[in-house]
Amino acid sequence: MSAKDYIRLTVKKYRNKVLPKIDRPWRPRVIAWAGPAAFYPNRFYEKDSWYKARIDKPERYPKLHVIEPTDFYRPLAEVLAKEEIERIDIGFKPVESEDAKKEQKKLDMADMEHLSRNLKLMVDFDKIPFEQRLVFEHYGLFDDLFGRGVYFESVQGLDIAFGDHPVCSGNMITPANLNDPPQVSIESIRKGEFNTLVMVNLDGNATEAKGEMFQWMITNIPDGEGVEKGDELIPYLKPLPFCGTGFHRIAFVMFRHTEKINLPSKGSDIPSRIQSFSTLYKDNEQVLTPSAMRFFQCEYDNSVKEKLHEMGLKSPIFKYEYREALKPMQYEFPMEPHPFDLYFDMYRPSDEVEQERLEERLQEVGLKDFKRKPYLDANYMENRVNMTFWEHRRLLQRQGRLARNLPHS
Repeated sequence: MSAKDYIRLTVKKYRNKVLPKIDRPWRPRVIAWAGPAAFYPNRFYEKDSWYKARIDKPERYPKLHVIEPTDFYRPLAEVLAKEEIERIDIGFKPVESEDAKKEQKKLDMADMEHLSRNLKLMVDFDKIPFEQRLVFEHYGLFDDLFGRGVYFESVQGLDIAFGDHPVCSGNMITPANLNDPPQVSIESIRKGEFNTLVMVNLDGNATEAKGEMFQWMITNIPDGEGVEKGDELIPYLKPLPFCGTGFHRIAFVMFRHTEKINLPSKGSDIPSRIQSFSTLYKDNEQVLTPSAMRFFQCEYDNSVKEKLHEMGLKSPIFKYEYREALKPMQYEFPMEPHPFDLYFDMYRPSDEVEQERLEERLQEVGLKDFKRKPYLDANYMENRVNMTFWEHRRLLQRQGRLARNLPHS
């Protein structure tokens, strides 16, 4: 005991007759931290409950972080900064129309500000240029087709439509509407020159070969003429996004060239259509110059399976392999009581659990002769004795869910 505490406990030079009481600092109540396991789905299987100690933390596996020996001294801001890439324009320079130049000369910034404040400024949305290049860069078309840092401006009119479904800048079109070749309209720039149109699927290569899937390719289209006047190097094949592969980007790229070109044809079957688009352009970059691009997106539907079966091929199904969830170590005798069935469901293969739930759901809603009962477990006493606790609890839960879904009489 310190001298200060002794003086405080003594009164008028004699010792206090009661037991000394020393003030202690206020201590907050400590709640045992259960770790991340407390927030697992179906953890202890009761809603709105706080679960405390005796919960083992899941095993955490360290991640490998590679540090370059020459970069360890660099500051974090410099390491996280994006690397500047030299941008290379491989296309034509955009030409501003004479009408736009005249409109710009008529109005200066002061006049536009005055009209805007008086609500008299009229804007023609049809004459506003649409920055398609920003959309193409956002979807990574330039990087995946030509290489990193390469771009070009669309300077030539290109209208493509599959019936009533036009191709814009990333819109969705289902494969069921892509059975026939599209209608293509190309703007005429200079007579005597030629155009080449390539339809390529950037995400359709499911083989080990490097490259993209060429869906359609027509070369030597005379300027001012339709695509039927050109040479069909690769016949049209509708995009075939396999099940489970997500959205596919289908791009139409048009090149201009002054003379006819002769490109080798590798065949029309699916393995022959896998080619490297960047290699094709690099081998002919002295002759071909990109002038326009459009693209759309599509995903799997039943027409893809029908088309593959028509071609004598099987329809593959791809599944994404998710990383397994972290689970606490399983014990034969847990410290805390757990529901028997749900505790073991945590450690069962997820495919088995999902299949069991799907079968129960199909039995409830899929069968015509399945009759829902408006009451809970008519044989309650018998089932309570003959069935295990967890089986009986599941039966009550399932029948209670069905009773809530019954139509009102």
